[in-house]
Amino acid sequence: MSFDAIRWALSQSVPKSSTKFVLVAMADCVNQDGGPDMLCWPSYQHLKTRTGQDIKTVEAGLRMLRELGFIVDTMERKGSTGQVIVYRLNTPEIGAVSPLPKIDATALNTPKLGAVDTGGKTPVFPAKTPKFPIKDPRFSHQRPPKTGDGTSNGTSNGTSKEPVSVTQIDGVSDSLLTDYLVVRKAKKAGALTKTAVDGIAREAAKAGLPIGDAIRVCCEQGWQGFNAGWYGRLGNTGQHIKPNSPGKHAGFDLLDYREGIAEDGTIA
Repeated sequence: MSFDAIRWALSQSVPKSSTKFVLVAMADCVNQDGGPDMLCWPSYQHLKTRTGQDIKTVEAGLRMLRELGFIVDTMERKGSTGQVIVYRLNTPEIGAVSPLPKIDATALNTPKLGAVDTGGKTPVFPAKTPKFPIKDPRFSHQRPPKTGDGTSNGTSNGTSKEPVSVTQIDGVSDSLLTDYLVVRKAKKAGALTKTAVDGIAREAAKAGLPIGDAIRVCCEQGWQGFNAGWYGRLGNTGQHIKPNSPGKHAGFDLLDYREGIAEDGTIA
């Protein structure tokens, strides 16, 4: 491993980050045999493992580094197969890279080597620092009170459209209304609203009945609503009467089947 080569590779202006990563990985392999030149011969598989890139990306990175002049093929080959290319790290502007002079690690923290010389003065920060407004979070764990505003219920002012059940009807006893509600519940007709009651009253008026009698008929017949046409087809027994349209056997009950037959049973 050569720290000088790695520092050199990190300071280079390589267009793509993936390609620069390949250059840094190659610099990590420089002078593993103790040679003086910036030489390395990593295999594709080694660069793939070190960079976490696929083989095609590594190949593209090596091709770009050769075209830009950052690496030079020395025409020497190594490896167990004798086909691994030996590269020399190369700065495009000044040519081959020379090892940097060794620096004493204890002298790194000096003004001459880049550390900030404060002159022994402690930095002073202003007493009043600007205060930035607290940004409200997008989501709050507190639930606002239910006012109805903004709810999607089909109205513009937020009022509810839930049907209101009728508890009393003029001219109808409580017991009769209770029986009628049982019938409607069995029919899954929903709540008995004022609109439904108005419809029953309208149909009852067509049939010439008070609304109380109309509701009684609904209880007796198991109707969820009253219809004047249905009531008109009821007989005196309170049962449904079939429509008067003739069937295919209509009229047979009026025929005299004895005509043409003698008393001894022979056909005359």
